[in-house]
Amino acid sequence: MGIRNKLFLIFLGTFLVLTVAASGFYYLSFIRSLDTYLDERQQEQVERLAEHLGSMYQQGNSWDFLLNDPRRLGRLYRLAGDGDAGRGQRGEMRHLQLLDHNKQVLLGPPAPPKLRTEIAIEADGRIVGYLTHPNQDAIRDKLSDRFRDRQQGFVAWMLAVGVGLSLLVSWLLARHLVAPILALTQHAQTLQEGDYVSRLEDHRRDELGTLSRQLDLLSERLEQGQQARQRWLSDIAHELRTPVAILKGELEALVDGIRPLHLEAIKALESETTQLAHLIDDLRDLALADGGNLRYQFQQQDLARLVTDVLESYQHALAQHHLTVTADLPDEAIASIDPVRIRQLLDNLLQNTVKYTHDEGQVLIQLKPQGNQWQLTLEDSAPGVPDTALPLLFDHLYRVESSRNRRTGGAGLGLAICLRIAEAHGGTLKAEHSPLGGVRITLTLPGEFA
Repeated sequence: MGIRNKLFLIFLGTFLVLTVAASGFYYLSFIRSLDTYLDERQQEQVERLAEHLGSMYQQGNSWDFLLNDPRRLGRLYRLAGDGDAGRGQRGEMRHLQLLDHNKQVLLGPPAPPKLRTEIAIEADGRIVGYLTHPNQDAIRDKLSDRFRDRQQGFVAWMLAVGVGLSLLVSWLLARHLVAPILALTQHAQTLQEGDYVSRLEDHRRDELGTLSRQLDLLSERLEQGQQARQRWLSDIAHELRTPVAILKGELEALVDGIRPLHLEAIKALESETTQLAHLIDDLRDLALADGGNLRYQFQQQDLARLVTDVLESYQHALAQHHLTVTADLPDEAIASIDPVRIRQLLDNLLQNTVKYTHDEGQVLIQLKPQGNQWQLTLEDSAPGVPDTALPLLFDHLYRVESSRNRRTGGAGLGLAICLRIAEAHGGTLKAEHSPLGGVRITLTLPGEFA
């Protein structure tokens, strides 16, 4: 059974129980209230009649005025609210009974002793007679039955209307509650089929609305992941195609005798092979870093000394491009790091600086404490990067130069690997515009302070 049918039955059962309970309570309450009202009203009217009869008896000091004119008693009965509908076949009244002071019947039919009420008639301070009238249980007749039947019919109509409204409201509520669930199910099915473009855009403010927005966010993430995967595969294929094509061309030229086999040709092949191996190693490192499988061996190291060693290894490359290097390093900067991975990070940053900074430019390296962290800043001079490129510098295979000219740019994997290394150390890596005109890369790593 579907959730819509379950909700429909639950709502319908609840509404039916409430409708039946309300109708039954109304019916019983109305009947009891009506009985009480009729009893009190009859008691009050008979008491007034008894006072009137006492006044009339006092005038003649006998009941002859009633015994000689029975119709007069009928008119007096009407004062008790016992209209023409209560007359017997001979015009006598069935409800009231007149007794003398000895409780002997003077007028009226006999009434059941257990179901009657006696009211004394007084004249000159003495009891001269009694009026008796049966209670409501004794005088219920066809009129009472018809009234009760009408009330039962009204309750039946009320139940029928309640059942109809319960059916309608239950169906509408079940449909209203299930509609977003069905939409979520359909949307999940579209995601399962690989369609990540569609969105629910549900503006509800309840839990279902929250679930819809989370599912839309999941769709957006899946769409971005699909686009990144497609771009990733396309970029990898592009990067691998270039060195492979060069190698193939060089080998075909050597085989066909177009190019003589000598040491320079072999060196060119070796250079392309090295480039291809480096690219494959970077791809492997990045895949391992994304999967959290890149191995790290943390140990207490002097970060300032490590930066100095890396700078010394790049002195020749920096001097070739006439780059002026300014280093502001503390005497000691102890941190828990993997020296091999941090050196790999610094190598990638300095390679980019040497590769992209214009000749006779400037390079500034600073290492200083920032709270309980070490902050390493590497800045270079022109050229810079556009504002839109700053947040994309650490993406896979992203390069500012869209033409991907291999003479001016690498594969675009170095900064992505650097970011993974920084995150593995519990640090951060971000790119900003440098006051020198180029790019400022800021690395923060947890430090060890005495």
